[in-house]
Amino acid sequence: MVKFNHFLILIFSFVLMGLGERLTLAQAAEALKIGFIDAQKVLDHTKLGQKAKANLEEYVKSRERVLELERKDIKDFEETLSRQGALLSLEAKKDKQEEYQRKVDQFQKKMVELNREVQDKQVELVKGFRKELEGVVKKIAEKEGYVFVLDKDSETGNILYAKENFDLTSLAIAELDKAAK
Repeated sequence: MVKFNHFLILIFSFVLMGLGERLTLAQAAEALKIGFIDAQKVLDHTKLGQKAKANLEEYVKSRERVLELERKDIKDFEETLSRQGALLSLEAKKDKQEEYQRKVDQFQKKMVELNREVQDKQVELVKGFRKELEGVVKKIAEKEGYVFVLDKDSETGNILYAKENFDLTSLAIAELDKAAK
């Protein structure tokens, strides 16, 4: 949000400079060619974005398989303990219950660790995608003469209004798909 506030101050400064040159507010604002993209839409509708999402999904599934194997192992151990509980001595039963609790604790730690790995992988994939997207946006902006290109982020709401004719999302999708061939 701080970066966006700085951006607004910069825009306002340009507009005021234009007013100092006897331009109307509308003329000063039009002199700045500003565009925006919807990065989430680009992620959802490009081959590169779909590939990144598929990679993440496969990574998540592989981690879920690991957890499922351990979950099954714990369940099997618990069932065995229930069946054999009456046959075991108090000492042996206590040892088995402690072993069961250790397995549960290890499973919970493993689950937290794997969740952190998934989050790290997601950040890694998003960073890679953003880097590609920024390169394409820079190319489009330089070619089309845009002074600024903003990300229309629906999560943070940095743009409250934008004319659709400034939306460069479809150009970014086309460029990323063209580069992916």
